[in-house]
Formats: sequence, C-alpha cells, structure tokens
Amino acid sequence: MSAHGTSRAARIDAAIDAVKGRTLPGSAKAVAFAGIAYGVVGIGYGFATNPAYLWGAWLVTAFYFLCMAQGAIVFAGVLHGTKAYWGRPLKRIAESIGMFLPVPWIMLAIFLVGGVDHVYSWSPDYTQGTPTALAPHGEGALPAKEFWLSKAGFFFQGRQLLYIALMMALDFVFIRNSLGPDLALASTRLGGPAAGWWGTFSSRSDAKAGVASNDMLIPVMAASYAVLWSLLGFDLIMSVDPWWFSNMFGGWLFMSSLWMGMATVGFTAAVSRKWLGLDAFVTKNVTHDLGKLLLAGTMFWAYTLFAQILPIYYTNVPEETNFLLVRLMLPQWKWMSQLVAILCFLAPFTILLSRGLKKMRGPFIALTSLILTGLFFERSLLVLPSVWLADTFPTDLFLVTSVGLFAGMAGVAVLYIGGILAKVPAVPVADPYLDEHPWEGHVHAFHHGDAAHATK
Repeated sequence: MSAHGTSRAARIDAAIDAVKGRTLPGSAKAVAFAGIAYGVVGIGYGFATNPAYLWGAWLVTAFYFLCMAQGAIVFAGVLHGTKAYWGRPLKRIAESIGMFLPVPWIMLAIFLVGGVDHVYSWSPDYTQGTPTALAPHGEGALPAKEFWLSKAGFFFQGRQLLYIALMMALDFVFIRNSLGPDLALASTRLGGPAAGWWGTFSSRSDAKAGVASNDMLIPVMAASYAVLWSLLGFDLIMSVDPWWFSNMFGGWLFMSSLWMGMATVGFTAAVSRKWLGLDAFVTKNVTHDLGKLLLAGTMFWAYTLFAQILPIYYTNVPEETNFLLVRLMLPQWKWMSQLVAILCFLAPFTILLSRGLKKMRGPFIALTSLILTGLFFERSLLVLPSVWLADTFPTDLFLVTSVGLFAGMAGVAVLYIGGILAKVPAVPVADPYLDEHPWEGHVHAFHHGDAAHATK
C-alpha cells in the first residue's frame, strides 16, 4: 500500500481507465479559441500599422514557445536521468508539453521566410534603414560576422531550423521510449488504442528496454540542448544588435528555458489536476519539491543576469554597453526592465521562501503564472527595442499585437497539449519509478518536546 492508502496497481488502473471518454473541458476550449481570435486580430493590426513590429513580436512568441516546449522535455529528461521518484507524476505532462515543439518550429520557419529583413539590421535588405556594416574592424581581422550572419544560400535561416529539428529527433526517441510501454499497457486494459496515433509509439512496449535506452540518451540530449539552444539564442536574439555580445548569454537563455519549462509543467499540473485525476499522484509534497526547483531557477536566472551585466558595466566598452543602455535607461523601456526584475526574481524569490505556499494549489498557480508572464516580458525586452526605434513605448502595438500573438499561441498550445493529455494516461503508468521511494519523507515538527517525525 502507498502512503495515499491505495495500492499502486489500483492507482495505475484508475489512471488508465480515466483515458476512456476523456475530452478537453469546454471552458478550456472557449478560452483557447478566444486567445486564437485575439491573436488573429493582433496579426492583422500589426500588418496594417507596423510590419516590422509585427515580425519582432512574432519572433518573441515563436522563441518563447520553443523554449517552453523544449524546456519541458528537458525537465522530463532530468527527472528520468536523476531517477527522481518525487517528480514521476509530472513526467507525462512534461512530455506532452514537449510534443508541442513542432508548432513553434513552424512559426519560426514562417518568420525566417518573411521577417528577417524587418528585424535584423545586418540583413542587406533591412527595411527600416541602412543595414549595419559587418566588415571587420581591422585589416587582419577575419570576416567572421559577415560569414556567420549571412542569408546567402539560406545559411542563417536553414541552420536555425536544423538546430530545432535535431532536438525534435532526440525528443521523439525519448518520448517514444517513455510513452510506448504506457500505451501498450493501456491498450491491453482498454481493449484497444484510444487514438489512431498510439500505434506510432506503442510498438515500443518493453518498459525496461525503454528505460535503458533513455538512460543512454539523456547525456546526448543534455549536451545537445546546451549547445544548440545557446546557438539559437546567439543567432535569433543576440544578433538583433549584431555588434553586441555576451559569452554567458547562451547559458542564461537555455537555463531560463528549463526554468520556464518547469513552471509550465507546474502550472499545467495544478490547473488540470482534477480533470486528469492526478489527486493521488500530484500531492502537496510534489508541488513543494517542484517549488524548491523553481526557487533555484529564479536564483540562477538572477545570478547569471547579474554576472553578464556587471563586467559590461565596469569595462564600459561602447559595443557592449549600447544594448543594455537602451533597455535599462531609456524611459520607454526602463519600466519593462524593472517589471522583469520584479516578476522573474523579487516576487517569486520572496513567495517561494514559504513552504506552505508551495503546497497550496491556488498560490502555486498564481506563482507559476507570475514566472511565465515575467519571462514573456523578458523575451519581449530582448527583441522589441531593436525593432521599435521611436522615442515612445508602442502601447497599442504591444497590447494588441504582442499580447495577441502570445494569447493566440497559448490558445493553440491549450488545444494541442490538452488534446494529447486527454488521450494518454496522465502519469507514466509503466514507469518503475512512479511509486514513492521507500525512503521518501517530509519532516514536520509537532508540539511534543523537541521531537519531530517524518510523514509521507
């Protein structure tokens, strides 16, 4: 018997049986379609008023959801690689969010076809003025930027799509190894697959073989993610100002993307716990442990941000300081940088110090929403000041186009990810690490002398 008073087999059977007839709630569909409609309006408004801003906001949204989806699947890999008993109930949600990755990949492909000339000043066909010269500073210098930031032969655009395609290939193998045994087990119990696409995964039915295969895959995934997401950040985001650079920028982005993925998993688990029947799995102790990881994430985000800003400040080299001065000092953007500091560090750091709030469903939903909103503003701050060159903040464009694109993509994500979660067991039922570790316990003090006791 587990700590919840129900046998592991009974809880697994209940998780499989819940798949039968499960559909995305009508309220979720209504919110999703409203977000998509808002996004369509935002795209139309952007095209009609300022196409360059529209493409900048498009890049922000595509990059945000790429990071969210890949960060979630990397979190699932972390849970697998560390053999984390506590986080196993979250693994299927993380995998389902990771399966959303092809959608922002397509969105990025559209940007790379139509938006590069509007956003990147190094493009020879830059639409907002004279292109930025990329020639080397001296005769002996190599023309590295001229080579790297080149559209010739679709070089710039093609390698971005290749980075993500390589990660999607690794992600697919990981998810197939993990999801296949669950779908095979569910097919046996339910008398047949609940969705036609199950066959793509359920052919991988040996749970032990799947675990062993993923054990070997995790180091490859981790190293590939660190390298490819750093390159993606350098190319797509840093090059909006082609002469600005920060060596830590790639690491800051891929780690904050992992943090974003964890926050998205936590938000999804808390919001959909009743619908997915996760009460027996996603307990207060699970959200407490995830909250501790989110606290580590907010501290690491702030540390790596400060570690970039400090040397740029004290060296005071013009090509390094310009990018920061625009975002931190100009009045039209200064408020957003301060808001990012509050939403991404000060508020979550303060809230996550509380043990109790990490265990409460409502505050946990609010906390993860805070982090995800802060990261949207952070991604916007990285790109938009290099696209909107006026002396005032683009209030109408931001509220209609930027927020609209984000809401529209979030609506698509709800339908896509929700559709997957509705058709598969909400937890990895064949995973040998699903049950609580026999040593797992949370210590609580009680009023009887100085003693304490451990409860599961």
